[in-house]
Formats: sequence, structure tokens, C-alpha cells
Amino acid sequence: MSLLAAQAELHKLADKLDVPVDEIRFLTDIPPEALRHLRTALTDRVFDQQRPLFRWFAAWVRWFPVLLSVLLVRFWIGATLATRVASELPAWRVADIAKHLSAEFMADVAMGFDPRVARELVRLLPVAQIVEISEVLLKRRDFMTMGRFVGLLPDQVVREVAASIEDEGDLLEIVFNVESRERIDHLVHVLPPERIRLTILIVCDVSKRLLWPKLLALVTNVSDSMKRELGDFAASQGEDVLEAIIRAADEDGLWEDILPVVACLSLPVQQRVVNLPALHAPLVMQHILDAANREELWTDMLTLAANMNDAGRDAVADAMTWVDDSVLERVAYAALLRAQWGTALDVVRRLPVEWHERCVQVLAKYTDTLDPETANQIRSDLALYGITQPVSQLA
Repeated sequence: MSLLAAQAELHKLADKLDVPVDEIRFLTDIPPEALRHLRTALTDRVFDQQRPLFRWFAAWVRWFPVLLSVLLVRFWIGATLATRVASELPAWRVADIAKHLSAEFMADVAMGFDPRVARELVRLLPVAQIVEISEVLLKRRDFMTMGRFVGLLPDQVVREVAASIEDEGDLLEIVFNVESRERIDHLVHVLPPERIRLTILIVCDVSKRLLWPKLLALVTNVSDSMKRELGDFAASQGEDVLEAIIRAADEDGLWEDILPVVACLSLPVQQRVVNLPALHAPLVMQHILDAANREELWTDMLTLAANMNDAGRDAVADAMTWVDDSVLERVAYAALLRAQWGTALDVVRRLPVEWHERCVQVLAKYTDTLDPETANQIRSDLALYGITQPVSQLA
């Protein structure tokens, strides 16, 4: 489960419930998808409760002259009720009325508007008005509302809005709150490369420490191809940036999110990352293995270990001596899935001799399930790496 995604959903749910996020922190272990469904269900429930009344209002507003509708909305209905009524009107009618409303009023409406019914509306509003509304929301630091709608905007409007936002930290806050996660890939491509570069460099800025997890969330909530693209881009900024990312992931306990990202990097970048001294620090490696064991990420861990130098594999072996004995079972299963027996046994040979014995006992359990070729390969690797327990136990 992605810890970063769960945190994002918790904040959105707290906003929907209008409670401090700490009051619902007990929901942290619920999968992000379930939290999203709960938030959507709450929205639907609230809107359905008095839908007949709002449809009645909408029927009147729909046929009033535009200016009369504007006066009705602005001075009688107000922003909260206007949000509900607008959901029952056709997009063209809402757009006609919205063009005569202030950016401040429209920002109030946007706070409660359901993005699922807003796609056509945002394409009908003038670009200048959308930019003005975004500026109001930005002044209010209402990144959650901006994030809900930015995924619906046409590319040119996104560029206009982004150009009006000077601080890359603010851009990052908005992307963190994007409702449609599949849109993040596209948004990254729409933004100028220099803005992406400056956003990545936030991880080196101690004054923006609170934004580091959100930067890592950007990297983890994109497709595998975008993970590789952003990872390669970050690596091109130098080892200081890569080491800063390692520090940020370790300080915030986010290895369960970051390990799959590293496994997606291009081979040259992956080799650079997994062989950085910062990654081999004993405490860092211990945290990595804890995450791999807790979240069943041993397949990713073996992929990384395959590209580690001797120092890196020594660090993995040293950290493994502090984990539960059952970890060998998980490592063996991951090695079976990824055909990484050589890598796994090269790490095991660096462990104390008593671990060699446990390793052979674990492998013996696979005897009846492995094909003869694989079993012979394991025997060969055991001999190659000098694991001392008699190989006959695997026969």
C-alpha cells in the first residue's frame, strides 16, 4: 500500500468532513482506493439528500434571463446553494451565468463543486476567467480545490495557469492534490522542463522540508514509464539530488513507495542509485529491508541488489542479520518469481554460517516444486558461493 497516496486521501477526506486530519488518522491503514470511494460516496450522499429541491431551483434558474439569474445567484442563493444548483443545470447555462460572476464568488463555488460534472463547464469558461479564479484560490492557499480541477483543464489553459504561479512549491502542492492520478503523467509533459527541474530541486532545499514527501508522491503516483523519465531527469541533476532524495525517503519512512520507483529506473541510473554510499548506510539499509519485508517488496529488492556492487550487497547482508528468520522464506519466493537465485545466494553467502544452514533448509522445501534445470542451477550456485551446508539436502 502506498503510504503517500493514503496520506493524500486522508487529507481530502478530512476536508470533505470538515475536521482536522488528526481526527481521522485511525484510517491510515485503509487502502487509498477505499478512502477515495468513501469520500465519493459521502459526496453523492450529501448531494442526493435534497436533490429534488435543487432541481426545482435549477428549473427556475434555467429559464430566467441571464442577468436575472446572476442577481438571483449572487444575492439570494449564495455560493453554497449555487454549487448544488449548478450541478443540476446544463454546462452551457452555468457558463453563461458564471461569466458575469466575480472570480472570488466562482472560487467559493469551486470549493464545493463536484469535478465529475465540471468537465464540460471548464471548457466553456474563458481562459482569462479560469486564470483569475486560480489566482484567488492560490491566494487562499486552497491547493486542494485547484488540484481537483486542474486535471480537467485543456493543455493551453494549464500552461496559462502554471505561468501565473511563480513558486514551484505551489505547483507541487497542486499536483499532489490532483484528483485524477492518471492525468499527472500528462500534466508533467505539459509543464516546461525547467519548471520540472526546479520542482525536483526542492528536495535539496531545507527551507521547503515539508514539501519533500509531496515531491516523492509526484514520483510515485505516475506510470512506470514516467517514473523512469523523472528518475533519469533527477539523476541528470547530479548525485547531490539523488542523495537528497534518499535522505528524504528515509527520514519520512517512505521506502515502501520509493523501492518500486527505483526498480523502474533505466539500468544506468538504477546502477548509480543503488551504489550510492548514502543508500548503504546501515540504518538506511535496515529501513529499506524493513519496508521490503513489511510490504512484500522482495522482488523489487532483488532487482536492485542485482545491480549492487560488493559494498552494496555487504550492506544488504549486514542488515539482514537483524530481521526475522522468516525473511529467507520471502527472499526465496522472490528469487523464484524473478529467477534471481544467483543474486539472492550471493547475499546469503555474506551472512554468518548459521544463516547458510537456514538458507539450505528453506530451499529444500522447494525441491518438489522446481523443475530439474532450476534445481540443478541452485545446487551449482550454492557450490559457487561456498554455502557450506551439504548440497545433498536439496537432492
